[in-house]
Amino acid sequence: MPEGSPEEAEPSKPSGLRLPSRIVTGLLLAGLVFGTLFTSRVAWFVVVSTAVLLAQHELYRAFTHRALRPAWKLGGAIGAALLASAFAGSSTALTFALSVSVAAALLWFLADPERSEVSERLSTTLFGVLYVPFLGAHFVLLRDLEHGPAITIAVIGLTAFYDIAAFTTGSLAGRRPFAPSVSPRKTIEGAAGATVFIFVLALFVGPFIEPFTAASAAALAAVVAVAAPLGDLAESLLKRDLGIKDMGGILPGHGGLLDRIDALLYVAAPAYWVVRAFTA
Repeated sequence: MPEGSPEEAEPSKPSGLRLPSRIVTGLLLAGLVFGTLFTSRVAWFVVVSTAVLLAQHELYRAFTHRALRPAWKLGGAIGAALLASAFAGSSTALTFALSVSVAAALLWFLADPERSEVSERLSTTLFGVLYVPFLGAHFVLLRDLEHGPAITIAVIGLTAFYDIAAFTTGSLAGRRPFAPSVSPRKTIEGAAGATVFIFVLALFVGPFIEPFTAASAAALAAVVAVAAPLGDLAESLLKRDLGIKDMGGILPGHGGLLDRIDALLYVAAPAYWVVRAFTA
């Protein structure tokens, strides 16, 4: 992206006016997560589905900055079907629904009398499905595991603490950019500091949370240490390519929903399978 791009123009720290809105929004989101995760399976599904489908909509809207034309209605319908399959079934049902959805997408464009830019539209539509609702549906699966609410909070908590620790360490000691052409503010020192922090946190706190042991808590920390920065960088790469600063503006002080859950999306699926491997 050329110099002076929207992302590069963003200040390295929130402004005095933006910080309070970030804090308030963060507290409200935390209350919503705790208020539904531990009280109602249906309410948690509604919260996850709403956030995921809105984030998918933000991504499709962002594609229009490059004159891309994903099939919004088709992608949203497939996304809702994937989330519903995770809620009604299991990881097997989710995989089956994804397989059927790919075939359904091909049939959709086959039946479209316009049939223009089919490869491009099909690719962007299915990418939006895989990137957001397919990965996000694993938060529905996580909640349905034995001790699911505690596991889900551990996943979300470690991801959030990784982000906080990376920002803090990077601000204090960051010197070498982690991926300068994609996100110049993220540093190797920040990533290293965040990794150490979440491993220490997982090893000291994890064994006190069922069903974690020191080994499974360390494995989850390893997943977060790898997947969280990749998720953040993936979205930064997309935003740079699309020439936008934020995916949306629905969350005051934070940008769009996809801007908030980018790391969580990448963490959710591997975290689910690692936890299953240790608790099977």
